[in-house]
Amino acid sequence: MQDPSPFRSFDFWIAVIVALIVKIRTTRQLSPAKVMVTMIVGIGAAGVSADYAAQVFGVPLPIAAAIVTLTAEGAMRWLLIGVNDPRQIIELWRLWRKP
Repeated sequence: MQDPSPFRSFDFWIAVIVALIVKIRTTRQLSPAKVMVTMIVGIGAAGVSADYAAQVFGVPLPIAAAIVTLTAEGAMRWLLIGVNDPRQIIELWRLWRKP
């Protein structure tokens, strides 16, 4: 599932951009600069590991790119929220640990 071009296919970038727009429009907890950081992390993660995710999940590359973008952007968002307010991370941990 290797994309021969160094800039990926048009479908790949559409999936990444749509995933970022959906994620950013549905959550408004960070400043614009931090939102840009999460977007860069999501795009970078998609560029680096979308091929691997497509092989593991057995899905087309654009779908894998969207999955990786959303996952990386969400992880970075929670990391930035935790840096600003560690109590939110502790609360999230408590919710996950509840039986």
